[in-house]
Amino acid sequence: MKKWVKLSLVLSGAILVNGSAIAATHSNEQSLDHIVVIVNKTVITQSELDEAISKIKQQLTATHTPTPPPAILRKQVLDQLINRKLQLDMADTAGIHITDADVTKAIDTVAKKNKITPEKLYSAVAQQGLSKEAYRKEIHNEMAINRVEQQMIGGKMAITEQEVNDFMRSPTWLSYNSKEYHLEDILIALPEKPTVKDLAEAKARADAVLAKLHRGASFSEAAVADSSGSKALQGGDLGWRKLPEIPSAFANRLVTMKANDIAGPIQTPNGYHIIRVAGIRSVGMQGSKDAQRKQVQELLYQRKYEEAVQSWTMKLRSESYINMHPEN
Repeated sequence: MKKWVKLSLVLSGAILVNGSAIAATHSNEQSLDHIVVIVNKTVITQSELDEAISKIKQQLTATHTPTPPPAILRKQVLDQLINRKLQLDMADTAGIHITDADVTKAIDTVAKKNKITPEKLYSAVAQQGLSKEAYRKEIHNEMAINRVEQQMIGGKMAITEQEVNDFMRSPTWLSYNSKEYHLEDILIALPEKPTVKDLAEAKARADAVLAKLHRGASFSEAAVADSSGSKALQGGDLGWRKLPEIPSAFANRLVTMKANDIAGPIQTPNGYHIIRVAGIRSVGMQGSKDAQRKQVQELLYQRKYEEAVQSWTMKLRSESYINMHPEN
């Protein structure tokens, strides 16, 4: 099964890692910083949080997304930093080892994909205040997270022939496999084992967000402010996807949706989703029947993988020691 590797890209003037703006590494004086939160055996300091917020603001500006109120932005960025700390902690526990050669190879791949040399890539990140050493460290961390995800999730997943057969016989595939959808998503997350109260509160929050959207609020602004999804700080933008790449709970709704339509709340194991179809385009059927089967197998795997990563991250949080400073 194909491994889904996440690498950094230079996009819209912002250096991104796994969809999130890079937070530059800090000097040794960081140990004297005010501690914002303790995450297991590591900490997030005020300077680290400030730097991450600054980078996210740059990204939002570059993509013309309005910046949410400071308190909301701070919470969203802090949540992402906590998730990243937990994932890196798990990678360390699992004995994941990334060599300098691995990092160099990954950066060469990023540069090639952006049609520039590695030297020009380093210059591009330097213009945004990220040194070569800091950039390499971020790539190192991203690769460690990717590998621990594969170890904890990917190696335990498989797509059966029956799943492929069932999907290729489904009305959605027969009718819509020649289209791609540009999707945006807002997630109101649920804990791993939600209570009746958790479900009711999350549903109420999702209904409130949906009502705000129906009153004309910007979807991207609402995503930045309210979503717990991994793409929240990118305005909930999931990009262009073929039908098999889209979670099945969404795909069933897309059959009747047109561009700019909004649907939700849609309940899934990880929470309530609100989706928007930002665009639809025809791509045409490509390749032989065998090639299409392979494509469906890989895309179904990616769909299942992304859903599993979200659940795994929530599970990590529920099982970890996370102690916020009283002021937070």
